[in-house]
Amino acid sequence: MGVLAVVSFILLAALVIPFLDSVSDTRTQALQLARSAALDRFAGLAGRAAADGDYSGVRLEAERHQELYAESVLITDASGRVVVSTGGMALASPGVGAVAELAARDLPQLTINTLRPWSSSHPLIAAPVGSPQEPAGAVVLAVAARPALDDVTRSWAVICAAAVAAQLLLLFMASKAAQWVIRPVGRLEDAVVELGRSGGWNQPLQASGPPELRRLARSVEVMGATVQRSIDVQRQMVADSSHQLRNPLASLRLRVDSLDPGIDGLAHVQHDLERLENVLAGLLKLAAIESRITDGRAEPTTATCLVEAVLEEEIDTWQPTAADITLELHAVPGLVAAVNDHDLGQLVGVLLDNAIKYAGPGTTVIVTSTRAADGLVVQISDNGPGIPVPDLSLATQRFWRGTSTTAGTGLGLAIAAQTAIAIGATLELSPTDPHGLTATIKLPEAP
Repeated sequence: MGVLAVVSFILLAALVIPFLDSVSDTRTQALQLARSAALDRFAGLAGRAAADGDYSGVRLEAERHQELYAESVLITDASGRVVVSTGGMALASPGVGAVAELAARDLPQLTINTLRPWSSSHPLIAAPVGSPQEPAGAVVLAVAARPALDDVTRSWAVICAAAVAAQLLLLFMASKAAQWVIRPVGRLEDAVVELGRSGGWNQPLQASGPPELRRLARSVEVMGATVQRSIDVQRQMVADSSHQLRNPLASLRLRVDSLDPGIDGLAHVQHDLERLENVLAGLLKLAAIESRITDGRAEPTTATCLVEAVLEEEIDTWQPTAADITLELHAVPGLVAAVNDHDLGQLVGVLLDNAIKYAGPGTTVIVTSTRAADGLVVQISDNGPGIPVPDLSLATQRFWRGTSTTAGTGLGLAIAAQTAIAIGATLELSPTDPHGLTATIKLPEAP
Protein backbone atom coordinates (compact mmCIF):
# COMPACT_ATOMS: atom_id res chain seq x y z
CA MET A 1 0.00 0.00 0.00
CA GLY A 2 2.82 2.40 0.85
CA VAL A 3 4.66 1.65 -2.39
CA LEU A 4 1.53 2.10 -4.47
CA ALA A 5 0.71 5.36 -2.68
CA VAL A 6 4.21 6.79 -3.28
CA VAL A 7 4.24 5.71 -6.95
CA SER A 8 0.78 7.19 -7.58
CA PHE A 9 1.80 10.45 -5.89
CA ILE A 10 4.96 10.74 -8.00
CA LEU A 11 3.09 10.03 -11.23
CA LEU A 12 0.37 12.52 -10.36
CA ALA A 13 2.92 15.18 -9.38
CA ALA A 14 4.77 14.63 -12.67
CA LEU A 15 1.50 15.34 -14.48
CA VAL A 16 0.18 18.21 -12.35
CA ILE A 17 3.32 20.32 -11.86
CA PRO A 18 3.90 20.95 -15.62
CA PHE A 19 0.19 21.72 -15.97
CA LEU A 20 0.41 24.31 -13.18
CA ASP A 21 3.48 25.88 -14.80
CA SER A 22 1.70 25.97 -18.16
CA VAL A 23 -1.24 27.87 -16.65
CA SER A 24 1.12 30.37 -14.98
CA ASP A 25 3.19 30.86 -18.15
CA THR A 26 0.12 31.46 -20.29
CA ARG A 27 -1.36 34.03 -17.93
CA THR A 28 2.02 35.75 -17.46
CA GLN A 29 2.59 36.07 -21.20
CA ALA A 30 -0.87 37.54 -21.72
CA LEU A 31 -0.30 40.13 -18.99
CA GLN A 32 3.20 40.90 -20.26
CA LEU A 33 2.01 41.51 -23.83
CA ALA A 34 -0.77 43.81 -22.66
CA ARG A 35 1.46 45.88 -20.38
CA SER A 36 4.36 46.04 -22.86
CA ALA A 37 2.05 47.84 -25.27
CA ALA A 38 1.13 50.38 -22.58
CA LEU A 39 4.80 50.82 -21.67
CA ASP A 40 5.75 51.45 -25.31
CA ARG A 41 2.98 54.04 -25.61
CA PHE A 42 4.25 55.92 -22.54
CA ALA A 43 7.83 55.73 -23.84
CA GLY A 44 6.71 57.34 -27.12
CA LEU A 45 4.73 60.06 -25.34
CA ALA A 46 7.65 60.75 -22.99
CA GLY A 47 10.04 61.02 -25.97
CA ARG A 48 7.90 63.63 -27.66
CA ALA A 49 7.41 65.47 -24.35
CA ALA A 50 11.20 65.52 -23.83
CA ALA A 51 11.67 66.99 -27.28
CA ASP A 52 9.03 69.70 -26.61
CA GLY A 53 10.08 70.23 -22.99
CA ASP A 54 6.44 69.87 -21.88
CA TYR A 55 5.43 66.81 -19.86
CA SER A 56 1.89 67.98 -19.06
CA GLY A 57 0.29 65.81 -21.72
CA VAL A 58 2.06 62.63 -20.71
CA ARG A 59 1.30 63.44 -17.08
CA LEU A 60 -2.42 63.54 -17.90
CA GLU A 61 -2.14 60.19 -19.70
CA ALA A 62 -0.34 58.70 -16.72
CA GLU A 63 -2.98 59.91 -14.30
CA ARG A 64 -5.71 58.56 -16.54
CA HIS A 65 -3.93 55.22 -16.71
CA GLN A 66 -3.69 55.20 -12.90
CA GLU A 67 -7.44 55.73 -12.61
CA LEU A 68 -8.34 53.03 -15.13
CA TYR A 69 -5.83 50.29 -14.27
CA ALA A 70 -4.55 51.25 -10.79
CA GLU A 71 -0.99 51.10 -12.17
CA SER A 72 1.59 53.68 -11.12
CA VAL A 73 3.79 55.33 -13.75
CA LEU A 74 7.15 57.04 -13.23
CA ILE A 75 9.06 58.95 -15.94
CA THR A 76 12.55 60.38 -15.64
CA ASP A 77 14.37 62.76 -17.96
CA ALA A 78 17.86 62.48 -19.35
CA SER A 79 19.38 63.73 -16.11
CA GLY A 80 17.56 61.13 -14.04
CA ARG A 81 15.14 63.61 -12.52
CA VAL A 82 11.54 62.48 -11.99
CA VAL A 83 9.27 64.45 -14.27
CA VAL A 84 6.08 62.38 -14.00
CA SER A 85 4.95 60.21 -11.06
CA THR A 86 1.54 58.76 -10.22
CA GLY A 87 0.33 56.54 -7.42
CA GLY A 88 3.06 57.71 -5.06
CA MET A 89 5.85 55.96 -6.98
CA ALA A 90 9.32 57.42 -6.42
CA LEU A 91 12.87 56.48 -7.20
CA ALA A 92 13.26 55.53 -3.54
CA SER A 93 10.45 52.96 -3.79
CA PRO A 94 11.66 49.32 -3.58
CA GLY A 95 13.29 48.33 -6.86
CA VAL A 96 12.22 51.41 -8.80
CA GLY A 97 15.53 53.26 -8.82
CA ALA A 98 17.53 50.27 -10.09
CA VAL A 99 15.03 49.45 -12.83
CA ALA A 100 14.87 53.10 -13.96
CA GLU A 101 18.65 53.39 -14.08
CA LEU A 102 19.01 50.25 -16.20
CA ALA A 103 16.28 51.39 -18.58
CA ALA A 104 17.92 54.83 -18.95
CA ARG A 105 21.08 52.96 -20.07
CA ASP A 106 19.04 51.29 -22.82
CA LEU A 107 18.60 48.06 -20.83
CA PRO A 108 14.82 47.64 -20.83
CA GLN A 109 13.16 45.42 -18.19
CA LEU A 110 10.21 43.98 -20.12
CA THR A 111 9.92 40.51 -18.59
CA ILE A 112 7.45 39.72 -15.80
CA ASN A 113 8.45 36.79 -13.62
CA THR A 114 6.14 33.80 -13.97
CA LEU A 115 3.02 34.48 -11.95
CA ARG A 116 2.34 32.12 -9.09
CA PRO A 117 -0.09 32.57 -6.17
CA TRP A 118 2.71 33.88 -3.95
CA SER A 119 4.23 36.27 -6.55
CA SER A 120 4.37 40.07 -6.08
CA SER A 121 1.14 41.84 -6.97
CA HIS A 122 3.00 44.84 -8.52
CA PRO A 123 5.95 43.68 -10.66
CA LEU A 124 7.96 46.43 -12.37
CA ILE A 125 8.69 46.81 -16.08
CA ALA A 126 10.68 49.64 -17.64
CA ALA A 127 11.67 50.98 -21.06
CA PRO A 128 14.09 53.68 -22.23
CA VAL A 129 12.88 57.04 -23.56
CA GLY A 130 14.45 58.32 -26.76
CA SER A 131 17.07 56.44 -28.77
CA PRO A 132 20.37 54.83 -27.82
CA GLN A 133 22.15 57.74 -29.47
CA GLU A 134 20.04 60.35 -27.68
CA PRO A 135 18.72 58.91 -24.37
CA ALA A 136 15.97 61.02 -22.87
CA GLY A 137 15.17 59.16 -19.65
CA ALA A 138 13.14 56.10 -18.70
CA VAL A 139 9.57 54.96 -18.06
CA VAL A 140 8.75 52.62 -15.17
CA LEU A 141 5.36 50.91 -14.94
CA ALA A 142 4.14 49.10 -11.80
CA VAL A 143 1.93 46.39 -13.30
CA ALA A 144 -1.28 45.63 -11.40
CA ALA A 145 -0.98 41.84 -11.43
CA ARG A 146 -3.60 41.13 -8.76
CA PRO A 147 -6.40 40.13 -11.22
CA ALA A 148 -3.96 37.86 -13.06
CA LEU A 149 -2.70 36.41 -9.77
CA ASP A 150 -6.29 35.74 -8.66
CA ASP A 151 -6.93 34.01 -11.97
CA VAL A 152 -3.78 31.88 -11.53
CA THR A 153 -4.72 31.08 -7.93
CA ARG A 154 -8.21 29.95 -8.96
CA SER A 155 -6.81 27.81 -11.76
CA TRP A 156 -4.24 26.29 -9.42
CA ALA A 157 -6.92 25.60 -6.81
CA VAL A 158 -9.08 23.79 -9.38
CA ILE A 159 -6.14 21.77 -10.66
CA CYS A 160 -4.93 20.89 -7.14
CA ALA A 161 -8.45 19.91 -6.07
CA ALA A 162 -8.70 17.66 -9.10
CA ALA A 163 -5.26 16.24 -8.27
CA VAL A 164 -6.29 15.55 -4.67
CA ALA A 165 -9.47 13.85 -5.87
CA ALA A 166 -7.43 11.81 -8.34
CA GLN A 167 -4.93 10.90 -5.60
CA LEU A 168 -7.74 9.78 -3.29
CA LEU A 169 -9.17 7.70 -6.12
CA LEU A 170 -5.75 6.20 -6.79
CA LEU A 171 -5.29 5.48 -3.07
CA PHE A 172 -8.69 3.79 -2.98
CA MET A 173 -7.77 1.70 -6.00
CA ALA A 174 -4.36 0.95 -4.47
CA SER A 175 -6.06 -0.10 -1.23
CA LYS A 176 -8.33 -2.47 -3.09
CA ALA A 177 -5.40 -3.85 -5.07
CA ALA A 178 -3.34 -4.28 -1.90
CA GLN A 179 -6.24 -6.03 -0.17
CA TRP A 180 -6.73 -8.26 -3.20
CA VAL A 181 -3.11 -9.35 -2.93
CA ILE A 182 -2.53 -9.24 0.84
CA ARG A 183 -5.78 -10.75 2.16
CA PRO A 184 -5.07 -14.26 0.78
CA VAL A 185 -1.48 -13.92 2.02
CA GLY A 186 -2.84 -13.13 5.50
CA ARG A 187 -5.12 -16.18 5.39
CA LEU A 188 -2.18 -18.32 4.30
CA GLU A 189 -0.09 -16.95 7.13
CA ASP A 190 -2.81 -17.60 9.73
CA ALA A 191 -3.32 -21.14 8.47
CA VAL A 192 0.39 -21.96 8.43
CA VAL A 193 0.93 -20.42 11.87
CA GLU A 194 -1.99 -22.44 13.25
CA LEU A 195 -0.63 -25.58 11.62
CA GLY A 196 2.78 -24.99 13.17
CA ARG A 197 1.32 -24.10 16.57
CA SER A 198 -1.18 -26.88 17.03
CA GLY A 199 -0.68 -29.25 14.12
CA GLY A 200 -4.32 -28.73 13.17
CA TRP A 201 -5.84 -27.94 9.78
CA ASN A 202 -9.46 -27.09 10.48
CA GLN A 203 -10.91 -25.58 7.30
CA PRO A 204 -10.06 -25.22 3.59
CA LEU A 205 -8.57 -21.97 2.32
CA GLN A 206 -10.55 -19.62 0.12
CA ALA A 207 -8.67 -19.33 -3.18
CA SER A 208 -8.57 -15.63 -4.11
CA GLY A 209 -6.17 -12.99 -5.30
CA PRO A 210 -3.70 -13.31 -8.19
CA PRO A 211 -3.40 -16.68 -9.96
CA GLU A 212 0.00 -17.32 -8.35
CA LEU A 213 -1.46 -16.92 -4.87
CA ARG A 214 -4.41 -19.14 -5.74
CA ARG A 215 -2.05 -21.91 -6.82
CA LEU A 216 -0.02 -21.36 -3.65
CA ALA A 217 -3.18 -21.54 -1.52
CA ARG A 218 -4.17 -24.84 -3.13
CA SER A 219 -0.68 -26.23 -2.57
CA VAL A 220 -0.68 -25.13 1.07
CA GLU A 221 -4.13 -26.63 1.53
CA VAL A 222 -2.95 -29.96 0.17
CA MET A 223 0.13 -29.78 2.39
CA GLY A 224 -1.95 -28.92 5.46
CA ALA A 225 -4.39 -31.74 4.82
CA THR A 226 -1.50 -34.17 4.36
CA VAL A 227 0.16 -33.05 7.58
CA GLN A 228 -3.17 -33.26 9.39
CA ARG A 229 -3.76 -36.83 8.19
CA SER A 230 -0.24 -37.82 9.19
CA ILE A 231 -0.63 -36.34 12.66
CA ASP A 232 -4.07 -37.89 13.10
CA VAL A 233 -2.80 -41.31 12.07
CA GLN A 234 0.18 -41.02 14.42
CA ARG A 235 -1.90 -39.92 17.40
CA GLN A 236 -4.59 -42.46 16.72
CA MET A 237 -1.96 -45.17 16.54
CA VAL A 238 -0.53 -44.08 19.91
CA ALA A 239 -3.97 -43.91 21.49
CA ASP A 240 -5.08 -47.25 20.02
CA SER A 241 -1.85 -48.96 20.96
CA SER A 242 -2.06 -47.65 24.50
CA HIS A 243 -5.66 -48.77 24.89
CA GLN A 244 -4.97 -52.16 23.35
CA LEU A 245 -2.04 -52.70 25.72
CA ARG A 246 -3.87 -51.58 28.85
CA ASN A 247 -6.03 -54.71 29.18
CA PRO A 248 -3.15 -57.21 28.71
CA LEU A 249 -1.11 -55.19 31.20
CA ALA A 250 -3.94 -55.24 33.71
CA SER A 251 -4.24 -59.00 33.26
CA LEU A 252 -0.47 -59.38 33.61
CA ARG A 253 -0.52 -57.26 36.75
CA LEU A 254 -3.13 -59.56 38.33
CA ARG A 255 -1.12 -62.64 37.44
CA VAL A 256 2.14 -61.16 38.79
CA ASP A 257 0.48 -60.01 42.02
CA SER A 258 -0.89 -63.52 42.54
CA LEU A 259 2.55 -65.14 42.35
CA ASP A 260 4.53 -66.18 45.38
CA PRO A 261 6.57 -63.17 46.60
CA GLY A 262 9.53 -65.44 47.19
CA ILE A 263 10.07 -66.19 43.49
CA ASP A 264 13.46 -65.02 42.29
CA GLY A 265 13.36 -61.94 40.06
CA LEU A 266 9.72 -61.14 40.89
CA ALA A 267 10.66 -57.69 42.21
CA HIS A 268 12.35 -56.82 38.93
CA VAL A 269 9.32 -58.01 36.98
CA GLN A 270 7.02 -55.89 39.13
CA HIS A 271 9.32 -52.84 38.68
CA ASP A 272 9.38 -53.23 34.90
CA LEU A 273 5.64 -53.76 34.84
CA GLU A 274 5.06 -50.61 36.88
CA ARG A 275 7.30 -48.61 34.55
CA LEU A 276 5.42 -49.93 31.52
CA GLU A 277 2.12 -48.94 33.12
CA ASN A 278 3.47 -45.44 33.74
CA VAL A 279 4.60 -45.14 30.12
CA LEU A 280 1.16 -46.18 28.87
CA ALA A 281 -0.55 -43.74 31.22
CA GLY A 282 1.73 -40.96 30.00
CA LEU A 283 1.10 -41.81 26.36
CA LEU A 284 -2.66 -41.76 26.89
CA LYS A 285 -2.44 -38.43 28.67
CA LEU A 286 -0.21 -36.94 25.97
CA ALA A 287 -2.48 -38.21 23.20
CA ALA A 288 -5.51 -36.67 24.89
CA ILE A 289 -3.79 -33.29 25.24
CA GLU A 290 -2.54 -33.24 21.64
CA SER A 291 -6.00 -34.22 20.39
CA ARG A 292 -7.42 -31.32 22.38
CA ILE A 293 -4.99 -28.93 20.68
CA THR A 294 -5.73 -30.33 17.21
CA ASP A 295 -9.49 -30.13 17.74
CA GLY A 296 -9.17 -26.38 18.36
CA ARG A 297 -9.94 -26.45 22.06
CA ALA A 298 -6.84 -24.38 22.80
CA GLU A 299 -8.73 -21.20 21.95
CA PRO A 300 -9.11 -18.63 24.77
CA THR A 301 -12.15 -19.17 26.99
CA THR A 302 -13.93 -17.16 29.64
CA ALA A 303 -12.64 -19.46 32.40
CA THR A 304 -10.57 -17.82 35.15
CA CYS A 305 -8.81 -19.00 38.27
CA LEU A 306 -7.03 -17.57 41.30
CA VAL A 307 -3.37 -18.48 40.76
CA GLU A 308 -2.43 -18.45 44.44
CA ALA A 309 -5.22 -20.90 45.35
CA VAL A 310 -4.22 -23.32 42.58
CA LEU A 311 -0.56 -23.26 43.63
CA GLU A 312 -1.42 -23.83 47.29
CA GLU A 313 -3.61 -26.79 46.41
CA GLU A 314 -0.93 -28.38 44.22
CA ILE A 315 1.76 -27.95 46.89
CA ASP A 316 -0.52 -29.55 49.46
CA THR A 317 -1.14 -32.43 47.06
CA TRP A 318 2.53 -33.10 46.35
CA GLN A 319 3.89 -32.38 49.83
CA PRO A 320 3.46 -36.01 51.07
CA THR A 321 5.52 -37.34 48.15
CA ALA A 322 8.27 -34.75 48.54
CA ALA A 323 9.90 -36.69 51.45
CA ASP A 324 13.01 -34.71 52.43
CA ILE A 325 12.53 -32.10 49.66
CA THR A 326 11.41 -28.65 50.81
CA LEU A 327 8.50 -27.06 48.94
CA GLU A 328 8.17 -23.28 49.21
CA LEU A 329 5.48 -20.96 47.85
CA HIS A 330 6.00 -17.26 47.13
CA ALA A 331 2.82 -16.09 45.43
CA VAL A 332 1.57 -12.57 44.83
CA PRO A 333 -2.01 -12.56 46.11
CA GLY A 334 -4.93 -11.59 43.90
CA LEU A 335 -3.54 -12.72 40.53
CA VAL A 336 -6.29 -14.07 38.28
CA ALA A 337 -5.32 -16.05 35.17
CA ALA A 338 -7.54 -16.51 32.12
CA VAL A 339 -7.31 -20.32 32.30
CA ASN A 340 -9.26 -23.10 33.92
CA ASP A 341 -8.11 -23.98 37.47
CA HIS A 342 -8.02 -27.70 36.60
CA ASP A 343 -5.80 -27.08 33.55
CA LEU A 344 -3.39 -24.86 35.49
CA GLY A 345 -3.29 -27.34 38.36
CA GLN A 346 -2.53 -30.18 35.95
CA LEU A 347 0.36 -28.22 34.39
CA VAL A 348 1.85 -27.16 37.74
CA GLY A 349 1.41 -30.72 39.04
CA VAL A 350 3.41 -32.21 36.18
CA LEU A 351 6.24 -29.73 36.77
CA LEU A 352 6.20 -30.31 40.54
CA ASP A 353 6.32 -34.06 39.97
CA ASN A 354 9.30 -33.63 37.65
CA ALA A 355 11.12 -31.34 40.13
CA ILE A 356 10.50 -33.64 43.10
CA LYS A 357 11.54 -36.70 41.12
CA TYR A 358 14.81 -35.35 39.71
CA ALA A 359 15.97 -32.61 42.11
CA GLY A 360 17.23 -35.12 44.62
CA PRO A 361 17.10 -35.39 48.44
CA GLY A 362 17.81 -32.29 50.50
CA THR A 363 16.96 -29.87 47.70
CA THR A 364 14.42 -27.05 47.69
CA VAL A 365 11.67 -26.48 45.16
CA ILE A 366 10.36 -22.90 45.06
CA VAL A 367 7.07 -21.99 43.41
CA THR A 368 6.51 -18.27 42.65
CA SER A 369 3.87 -16.22 40.87
CA THR A 370 4.24 -12.62 39.68
CA ARG A 371 2.70 -10.18 37.24
CA ALA A 372 4.69 -9.22 34.13
CA ALA A 373 4.10 -6.68 31.38
CA ASP A 374 2.63 -9.30 29.04
CA GLY A 375 0.67 -11.41 31.56
CA LEU A 376 1.27 -13.59 34.61
CA VAL A 377 4.36 -15.66 35.33
CA VAL A 378 4.53 -18.85 37.41
CA GLN A 379 7.96 -20.36 38.07
CA ILE A 380 8.89 -23.75 39.54
CA SER A 381 12.63 -23.77 40.30
CA ASP A 382 14.85 -26.21 42.13
CA ASN A 383 18.50 -26.31 43.16
CA GLY A 384 19.08 -29.86 42.02
CA PRO A 385 21.52 -31.02 39.32
CA GLY A 386 19.40 -29.46 36.57
CA ILE A 387 19.73 -30.08 32.83
CA PRO A 388 22.76 -29.06 30.75
CA VAL A 389 22.04 -25.95 28.66
CA PRO A 390 22.58 -27.73 25.30
CA ASP A 391 19.92 -30.29 26.31
CA LEU A 392 17.23 -27.80 27.37
CA SER A 393 15.70 -27.71 23.88
CA LEU A 394 15.47 -31.53 23.91
CA ALA A 395 13.91 -31.87 27.35
CA THR A 396 10.31 -31.47 26.10
CA GLN A 397 10.64 -34.19 23.48
CA ARG A 398 8.93 -37.54 24.04
CA PHE A 399 10.98 -40.20 25.82
CA TRP A 400 14.00 -37.91 26.19
CA ARG A 401 15.86 -38.66 29.39
CA GLY A 402 19.02 -36.99 30.58
CA THR A 403 21.90 -38.49 32.51
CA SER A 404 19.87 -38.89 35.70
CA THR A 405 19.65 -42.40 37.10
CA THR A 406 16.17 -41.75 38.52
CA ALA A 407 13.51 -43.93 36.93
CA GLY A 408 11.11 -42.08 34.67
CA THR A 409 9.10 -42.35 31.46
CA GLY A 410 10.62 -39.38 29.63
CA LEU A 411 7.13 -37.99 29.04
CA GLY A 412 6.71 -35.53 31.95
CA LEU A 413 8.10 -32.36 30.35
CA ALA A 414 6.57 -33.30 26.98
CA ILE A 415 3.16 -33.49 28.67
CA ALA A 416 3.83 -30.16 30.40
CA ALA A 417 4.77 -28.45 27.12
CA GLN A 418 1.66 -29.72 25.34
CA THR A 419 -0.55 -28.82 28.29
CA ALA A 420 0.80 -25.25 28.18
CA ILE A 421 -0.09 -25.00 24.50
CA ALA A 422 -3.56 -26.42 25.18
CA ILE A 423 -4.39 -23.71 27.75
CA GLY A 424 -2.93 -20.84 25.72
CA ALA A 425 0.22 -20.49 27.83
CA THR A 426 3.94 -20.93 27.14
CA LEU A 427 6.55 -23.03 28.92
CA GLU A 428 10.24 -22.17 29.01
CA LEU A 429 13.06 -24.12 30.65
CA SER A 430 16.19 -22.37 31.90
CA PRO A 431 19.05 -23.14 34.30
CA THR A 432 18.83 -22.00 37.92
CA ASP A 433 21.76 -20.06 39.33
CA PRO A 434 24.05 -21.62 40.55
CA HIS A 435 22.55 -24.99 39.61
CA GLY A 436 19.17 -26.54 39.08
CA LEU A 437 16.24 -26.12 36.68
CA THR A 438 13.62 -23.39 36.38
CA ALA A 439 10.35 -23.94 34.53
CA THR A 440 8.62 -20.65 33.61
CA ILE A 441 4.95 -20.61 32.71
CA LYS A 442 3.58 -17.44 31.06
CA LEU A 443 -0.19 -17.19 31.50
CA PRO A 444 -2.74 -14.77 30.04
CA GLU A 445 -4.15 -12.50 32.73
CA ALA A 446 -7.91 -12.25 33.12
CA PRO A 447 -9.29 -8.79 32.27
